[in-house]
Amino acid sequence: MPVMALTRPTPTQSFSLVQAHREGWTILEGCGPEHADTQLRGVTCSDQNAWWQVARRARQGSPYHREALSRLSSSEREQISLRFGPL
Repeated sequence: MPVMALTRPTPTQSFSLVQAHREGWTILEGCGPEHADTQLRGVTCSDQNAWWQVARRARQGSPYHREALSRLSSSEREQISLRFGPL
């Protein structure tokens, strides 16, 4: 499976947390000990299930889910990669 390089996107109008909430997850900014992390969290499912869902859809080529992953802090993406494979 190819590794996809995720970079922080240029802000666009297409990304909306409304879709994320419909899918059962959200992105939280200002997390972590220094309030510098951006994390993906489950709303209607566990955090790990949310990670799996978004990573799987991104690997399938979904631009929306790839953008969601690119918005996360590097430490959050690393944790997702360690559990569910390269992003």
